[in-house]
Amino acid sequence: MFTKLKHFVISIMLNTEFNRQINDSVEEQFIWLLRFATVRKIKDFLTKILSIDLHYPTPNLKTPITSAIDRGDAQILSFLLEKNSTDLDNTTTQPWARTALMYASYVSRNPEILQILLKKGADPGKVDIRGWTCLQYAIVAERSKNVIFLLDYGVSINQKDVQGRTPLMISVYGSNVDILSILLDHGADVNIRDNMGFIALQIAILWRKRDAAIILIERGSDMSVVTPSTKATIGQLCRTSMPNILRCLEPKRYYSID
Repeated sequence: MFTKLKHFVISIMLNTEFNRQINDSVEEQFIWLLRFATVRKIKDFLTKILSIDLHYPTPNLKTPITSAIDRGDAQILSFLLEKNSTDLDNTTTQPWARTALMYASYVSRNPEILQILLKKGADPGKVDIRGWTCLQYAIVAERSKNVIFLLDYGVSINQKDVQGRTPLMISVYGSNVDILSILLDHGADVNIRDNMGFIALQIAILWRKRDAAIILIERGSDMSVVTPSTKATIGQLCRTSMPNILRCLEPKRYYSID
């Protein structure tokens, strides 16, 4: 009885796989292989087909290129791009008009994946509909290795998004002081203002990002700035939003409300 049931289940699985191969597009078959198959089997598949649309979207907006990035194997990604020429900055099928490089900067733990995309022509300065580059994607995902790699590659460290926010400001919102420090070590400007007129330090205080605020003060933020509408000083902001910070910083003359 058990043997018959086992054979029945195997038969169903084989029939399902056969039907999938018949009905699915080449792109969908490739995406499926990326989830389960060995590198050799994937290479054999790519060798046998003439071409593949790297931006072909599934219902959940997965594409061959994003699926290859998810796999995280540099060998597979390189082979895929060698076999198929494509505009890596095509954003037609992606949310927020993100590019493959932006996606990789967000999900990949291996900077070599980013390097391959750049070598194949990905534009590191391309922006999505929010004005974010690949650097902001790496920052919000807290991929510190990707952040360092992109900065060393030459991605603009002070480029503003549509709200005037710099990568440094984005890191303040995210509360990751390691990435904040990486940006500062690479020369991020602490005194750039966003579209509302705030610098990164004011954002840190208003959002109660204590550690970020301390670091920004220590790294040369302008202590004489006032808020655009209420004209509140740094000291007044601290007393309102984070009074405990005053005891953590010296000299305290910075926090005079006179």
